[in-house]
Amino acid sequence: MALHLHVRLFHISLFITWTMASSVLFIRKNDRHQRIRIQDIQYISAAGSYLIIKTATEELSLAQNLSQFVRKNPIASLIRVHRSYIVNIDCVDSFDHDFVYIGEQKIPLGDSYREKFMNGVNCA
Repeated sequence: MALHLHVRLFHISLFITWTMASSVLFIRKNDRHQRIRIQDIQYISAAGSYLIIKTATEELSLAQNLSQFVRKNPIASLIRVHRSYIVNIDCVDSFDHDFVYIGEQKIPLGDSYREKFMNGVNCA
């Protein structure tokens, strides 16, 4: 299964391909495809009709909303925790009743997403 998305954003052409086997996104910038490993994604936030994909080293903007991304990219380690946030469960440092913490980032944990998040983490 492969997903292809072509977007024109700020004079940069982006092309995303995700395959279950390789667990990567390829983001096309001009004439090259940049590989982003799913495990490198820390979180994804919504900014209006755009997404911000945050890794340890960069932020990438995509002209797509969060619901579309979730529907087209069923990636088990990426869990929606709020109407405006998806987190990579493998990057979560800690959490409490109201927030998920990834490094210095404090991400809200919405009431309607809490149960699914708690099912995705292994609590001792």
